[in-house]
Amino acid sequence: MKSYKIGIDTGGTYTDAVVFDPVDKKVLKSVKALTSHGRLELGIVSALKDLFQDKKAVYRVSDIGLVSLSTTLATNSLVEKKGTDPGVVLIGFSDDMEQRSHLKDLVSQERILRIPGGHRYDGSEKNPLNLKKLQQFLETSGKSLKNFAVASNYSVRNSEHEILAGELIEQVTRGRVSLSSSLTSDLNSPRRAYSATLNAKIQALMEEFVDAVKRAMAELKLEVPLMMVKSDGSIDPVERALDRPIETVASGPAASVIGACSLTGLKDFVISDIGGTTTDTAVVEGGWPLVEKHHAIMQERETSIPSIRVRSYALGGDSEVNPEKEGELEILSRRVVPVSLMAYHYPEVLQNLEAASREMKGLHGAHRYLIKGKEQKKWEALLVREEAELLEMIGDFPVPYHRFSGRARYRAMISRLYEMGVIQISGLTLSDAAHVLGLQDHWSQAAARAGLIICGRWNGMISENPQTLEEELRNYAEKILEQSVKKSTRIILETLSTKTVLEEDPLVEAFLEEDGRLNQLEVQLKSSIPLVAVGGPANTVYPEVGRKLGTETVIPEFASVANAVGAASGSVKITASCEVTNPESKGFLVHHGNRVHSFQDPDQALADAEKLVEQTIRQKVRDMQFECGPIEVEIDKILIPGSDGNQGLVSATLRGETLVELG
Repeated sequence: MKSYKIGIDTGGTYTDAVVFDPVDKKVLKSVKALTSHGRLELGIVSALKDLFQDKKAVYRVSDIGLVSLSTTLATNSLVEKKGTDPGVVLIGFSDDMEQRSHLKDLVSQERILRIPGGHRYDGSEKNPLNLKKLQQFLETSGKSLKNFAVASNYSVRNSEHEILAGELIEQVTRGRVSLSSSLTSDLNSPRRAYSATLNAKIQALMEEFVDAVKRAMAELKLEVPLMMVKSDGSIDPVERALDRPIETVASGPAASVIGACSLTGLKDFVISDIGGTTTDTAVVEGGWPLVEKHHAIMQERETSIPSIRVRSYALGGDSEVNPEKEGELEILSRRVVPVSLMAYHYPEVLQNLEAASREMKGLHGAHRYLIKGKEQKKWEALLVREEAELLEMIGDFPVPYHRFSGRARYRAMISRLYEMGVIQISGLTLSDAAHVLGLQDHWSQAAARAGLIICGRWNGMISENPQTLEEELRNYAEKILEQSVKKSTRIILETLSTKTVLEEDPLVEAFLEEDGRLNQLEVQLKSSIPLVAVGGPANTVYPEVGRKLGTETVIPEFASVANAVGAASGSVKITASCEVTNPESKGFLVHHGNRVHSFQDPDQALADAEKLVEQTIRQKVRDMQFECGPIEVEIDKILIPGSDGNQGLVSATLRGETLVELG
């Protein structure tokens, strides 16, 4: 019996799914289903069913050994400020520490409890833990809460107070508890508190989502382990992800990088994943993406959660081309529905677009249509009466934007409804230009052509002369593509250099132009590593980007479903850490969980810390019922300059990891 894997990725437009052969590194089947915003599991259910509809497939349900998800659930929940407000217990926090935790951005003040306790830098107890005050809170204000976050001062030096508080919370409420010291080894207590609160806030949503996916798997008799992609590119059993959903916040970009590694076999490269809304880039060294040990930025605050070092830009196949600048081209950051896609789903729109494209005057905004978004019920309580009335006028089928654009009041409401996601607007995009140039054929080429003619005549790029129409139409589409290539090249330059590349930089501008000259200066820039491009529009843009950068461009087969491949081909990464400190007159202290070991010899302390790291990793692997591979331990030491070996040790952090291949 074969043991294939299913990888699933929920993107902004599509939910992709693949059946992957881990032995031959081969995609056996790929499908796409529309993503249902607000209910991501619907797209997953649809994609899973589509995988098994092909009667000629070489695989059956019984051949599947694992299902792995890359999901935007955590990201969407944080961006849209969804989730359940948890109870937050701060141990040994001062007024200033609570303020620097920024918890009021996440929960109401009555859900935050501060109690005495906490430890010092060396792991010794600073104040006794006041569990009586916590018990009173749980029996009154916290009585109805089911999720909690606990953060204690210096708990990474000694987690005893967090553990005791967590045990009491579980005993009284039977709720889920996020201990900050179990999520991260970050010494910064306010940042740990913020991270733990974010984690607790989205746990209920993740649980609901996972339950729905499991029901879908049960319906298909897929009785196999369910895994989830983490922000660092590794995968975890879903049971662990339920406890630590915050670790999946960069799941999508991480999965695309791992997918690119699997599809290309390359070890060192720069990757660009261009989707409908954004372009995500990262650098891969030695077969693994560069990872930030801390501080993935969410909710405009720093957290303590490790994440792939990814750069995200508002440029995608569905980014709107601004048709209002006469004789100029500008690609906006906002996402719209390509006119070719709108007409593909609603043929009456195509008829109207073609009729409008035959007119020579009065074309202002004739390619723009409005339509209600999905999941209308969740917005009802947020709309004022006039907005609800406007939404009723828009209805369930596309209506021309110009019906409402003549009144400033309507324009303002439409803008707000669009920003909220209540309505969608069609517009001219790179995807439409690609359809005109024959580089894409997913949707309506006729609508793309009509949309470009309307916009081109509006801004003067297409004349009224029918003799030159075809040439001008193609030139307009090529200019849109050229502008997308320039923006994409800037993005790769920033990723490779880790520096901001300004649009007005004359040297960069000269490099981006065809002749590459600035007066008497010839400007050349070259990438030292290959460029791998994945995502739907990759073939449209990136061959030219690679040419400009003087490097090989690799667009692998199944590039459009690289995220799903990454989910299927990921490895489990088991990690553990330990710290050694040298407080004045106390010898060398090894801090691990709620235990502190003391040594007079620094070499013995380091050896004990390394042993604890390895033991912890092996225990985690056993708990997950996996087989443990080689363990690598990295030691970061701070030494007194000029000291003899480790005798001058000030502190050391030991981080260990092992990779577990599945199947």
